Parts: sequence; C-alpha cells; structure tokens
Amino acid sequence: MVNKKLFSVILATLVTLSIVGGASIAFAQTAVVTAQKTTIVTTAETTPTLTDLVKALNATNLTATLNTTSQNFTVFAPNDAAFGALGNAKLNDLLTNNTTTLSTILQNHVVSGRVNLTTSGNATTLAGNTISWNTTSKTVQLVGGTNNATFVGTPVNTTNGQVQVISAVLQAPPSATSTAAATTSTSSGFLGLPGFQIFPAVAGLLVVAYLMLRRRR
Repeated sequence: MVNKKLFSVILATLVTLSIVGGASIAFAQTAVVTAQKTTIVTTAETTPTLTDLVKALNATNLTATLNTTSQNFTVFAPNDAAFGALGNAKLNDLLTNNTTTLSTILQNHVVSGRVNLTTSGNATTLAGNTISWNTTSKTVQLVGGTNNATFVGTPVNTTNGQVQVISAVLQAPPSATSTAAATTSTSSGFLGLPGFQIFPAVAGLLVVAYLMLRRRR
C-alpha cells in the first residue's frame, strides 16, 4: 500500500513538472515570436502607410538584411504618398524591370546603427552617399541630392534598429558618369587612339614622309 501511495505521489509530481515545463517552453516560444515581430521589416509590414516600401523591399531582396537581429539599422522610410509621387509608371518599372536601381534607392535610405535622431547629424548610407537630418526643421536629405523630405511622426524603435517615416523618396546626387566620359574622350589621344598624342603623331608622320621622299630620289 505504501509503495502504491509513493508511486502515485511520484507520478503526480512528474505530471505536474511536465505541465509546468511545457507551459514554460510555450511561453518562451511565444516571447521569441513576439520579438521577431518587431524587426524593421515586420514593423513596416504592419504599418498601413508603408505598403509600397514593403513591396520594394521584397522586390530587391533587402528583407533579409533588415530582418537580421545581429545588426542595427536606421531606416528613413518613404511612405506610400512618397512612392506615389514618383508616378505609377515609374514605380512599376522600378519594381519589375529596374530592381538594381531600386535597391540603390532604398539603400540610400538606410544607415548602419541606431543613429540619434533627437539632434541634427549625418551618416553614410548603405549606398555610400551621405544623408543628413535637421531636427529643427524636421527634414532629411542626401547631401548633394535634388530634394528633401520631412519627418512624419516620431521614430519607431524595433529590435534591430529604428524606422523614421518620411514624406518623399530621396534623390541621390547627379551621377558623375557623364563628366568621366567627357574626360576620357578628351584625353583619348590623336584619332581617338589611347596614348596617341597629337604632337608625337605629327612628328612621326613627318619623319615617314621625309624617308619616302628620299627613297624616291
């Protein structure tokens, strides 16, 4: 009888521990899932005014970068009105045909680290340009860019950084490609041949002409 009572007590204890342990695991899993839902990407996905940004992130495969919890980022997130200002034709073209260009545009809105947006400052974007913000005027722009945007609301903290909604898609500084091309064209040399400069070329042609004349005599 004693053994049966002892067995019943042990069995009840094991059942209780099993239930408590299972509840603890379930709670821990719930906590992890909750934490995952507060990344930059999931924050954007649950923000009604950032649907176009989410489409752009998916199209350029930047979701993996901004979902990581091993690094913090600050995202200046253009809202739907900002993307709408680009025009449907241009936006659709970026989303379907020019995702490389779109990726660069988005990277110009992302900074590594959780920067201090309570004071004016600047930082380097993932695309390599400098972005600056002014807390007095509540504006942000790419240095040398052709436009600026205003802050919409306050920054939203996430588990891997922060999201600051802005009113426009920031335009990068004009490309220096045309300037470089012009420089290359100017310095390409005589007759368009690299290194074939005009004065040595003329001298060489005169020598050849002289030798030909002597040979005929």
